Amino acid sequence: MSWRTGIAAVMAPLALIGCASTPQEGFDPIARAEAPYFDPMVFFLGESVGRGELSKLLSGTVPVRVESAGRMLRPGVLELVQVVTEGDKAPRTRRWEIRKAGEGRWEGTLTDADGLVELYAKGNLLTIQYRMDGNYDVTQRLTLAPDGRSAYNELKVELLGATVAVLAEEIVKTS
Repeated sequence: MSWRTGIAAVMAPLALIGCASTPQEGFDPIARAEAPYFDPMVFFLGESVGRGELSKLLSGTVPVRVESAGRMLRPGVLELVQVVTEGDKAPRTRRWEIRKAGEGRWEGTLTDADGLVELYAKGNLLTIQYRMDGNYDVTQRLTLAPDGRSAYNELKVELLGATVAVLAEEIVKTS
């Protein structure tokens, strides 16, 4: 393979970056505010359901449903078990473990993550960052609704600084 063919193979997917955008139909982002404060240890305790759309760069948009159950494993450590259904794929289970790491900060593990998961809260905005296998960088921005019972989640997956997938999801507490 010539160097020109190699460069073309690398650049072709990058040229399609504009194709991965936030699905907008049926989702109204929540305005950012100082109150209520987004504490993941409180919001994710109990059961919740997320419904949204995942838009992937080369494979289009599919519906996503996430059923979550959070419980305290021990004092200060939240376990969140999620069953994720993406389009027509078989459901898969993933597990989070989250613990306080300072004022407005948490850290933990996630079965999808390659290394530490970091969480930061400022007002009603919670930012979650981690890396997945294959050097994919994931950033989630969750905005808590004023009632504290729902949140809007916008997740972005990047590879080499280019957006390759976006999820827009509404999460609602059911217990």
